[in-house]
Amino acid sequence: MNVIYRLFILLFTSFLLVSCDNFMDIHKEYIEGGEIIYAPKPDSVSFIAGREQILFRGWVYNGVNVEKVIVKWNNGNDSLIIPVQFNTGMDSIEVMLTNMEEKSYTFQVYTIDNYGHHSLILTDFGSSYGDIYASSLMDRRIKSVGLTDVNGTIEWFSAPEGIIYNEVRYTQSSGDLLVTRVPNTEFSTVLTPRPAANSEFEYRSLYIPESESVDTFYTAWVKHADLFPATFSYNKVNWSVVSFSDHKPSDGGGVGTILDNNLDSYWHSEWQPDIPLPHWAIVDMESPKKIAYFDIYRRKGSTDTKTVQLFASNDSDPDSPDWVLIGEGVFTSGDKMTIQAISDFEGRYLKVYLPDSNRAPFTSVAEIYVFGN
Repeated sequence: MNVIYRLFILLFTSFLLVSCDNFMDIHKEYIEGGEIIYAPKPDSVSFIAGREQILFRGWVYNGVNVEKVIVKWNNGNDSLIIPVQFNTGMDSIEVMLTNMEEKSYTFQVYTIDNYGHHSLILTDFGSSYGDIYASSLMDRRIKSVGLTDVNGTIEWFSAPEGIIYNEVRYTQSSGDLLVTRVPNTEFSTVLTPRPAANSEFEYRSLYIPESESVDTFYTAWVKHADLFPATFSYNKVNWSVVSFSDHKPSDGGGVGTILDNNLDSYWHSEWQPDIPLPHWAIVDMESPKKIAYFDIYRRKGSTDTKTVQLFASNDSDPDSPDWVLIGEGVFTSGDKMTIQAISDFEGRYLKVYLPDSNRAPFTSVAEIYVFGN
């Protein structure tokens, strides 16, 4: 029994020795010459797109012994050796890779320390953009342009993907040239100082090819097909109704609504008791105005309002003899009527006079717009 036991121990030991020898054969090539020592591996890297260039950023933790960072691309056929001196803790470098053909790249990045040890390789990706990308860019489309006495306006359609800004180049009313930058999220642009009336303007779009880019791509300046209008709408923000014949505030909102830029509100003549014609309101326009024409809107769906007469004066007294008739019109159909000015007289106060009605004595006016030139 002891002989059998000893024989078993001998066979088992021989098996272990052979197994260990085979195991060491597998690793022998890796440990010849001693243990492999690696330089600190880059903690992270990034490659930021540009125009025929790419910005390389790298971060290394505790790389005080690192003396070079190696960046390779095009299957190792192109490379950049970057001498470095890192501090303790997390430190970084930033280097521009220039003359990069327009395409996507795969980069391999590693470090070498001052003992000649290499780090493990970190792989990342980046792209360079150029004329091919630039040729694909489109300008943001303009919906409409407008003009007031204090500013110009541009209404935009949605911006194509990649646009970050638009630029508008226009001539001010003073004659000076001005460029205004418009964010891609803006749909209505106010141009101040005001563009010159009946003037042309140019615009272009600014793109970046990726969410982060070192270069901005510009489309060519292009003239818009429409000019800024020859006439402009006076800004009514600070205008007020200083006196009036009558109104029904509970029906439409009252006489002040003729200046609120809202066609759903309106000035309705008094009823219960009914107030006889004519009905009138006097508007303070802040300063004397040279007027080209008026747009008058009556209440939506109502044909009560018929004739509209417009007077100007520098005296707000409704009974003053100084009122000058500057326009008159009669509604025939629809809710809007344009009345051309028939006088060059410039007055601060505007009287809106309603002498008759299609359903006497009732009238209603939704809005009054005054235009100059």
